Amino acid sequence: MTFSEVVTTFASSLPGTDTYVKLRHAMQKLIQDDPSNASVYFLIFGFARTYVMLYEDQEVSPQFAEDNQKLMLSYLNILEGALKQGDASSLYSALNRVVNEYENSKKVF
Repeated sequence: MTFSEVVTTFASSLPGTDTYVKLRHAMQKLIQDDPSNASVYFLIFGFARTYVMLYEDQEVSPQFAEDNQKLMLSYLNILEGALKQGDASSLYSALNRVVNEYENSKKVF
């Protein structure tokens, strides 16, 4: 599965921890299959893992789950665009953008 396919699958999935479990597994697979972009996949893997650890045994509102799926999707889209450009500079900038946006967020992941 490609990163773009993972993004499409995530976008069309129901918001909830099961979706983040699938995202985490997909990132693990991509780390193995595409080690040259492992930092991208590892960042998303960490976000997905944290979300599951924090919320798998808690009831969250549908709005909370939807808002956070949209936030994760925004990160995925930023990284997908950089991966499609195929140059290290774009990818590095995208990683920094995601990290900085995360730092200025509510840090739910």
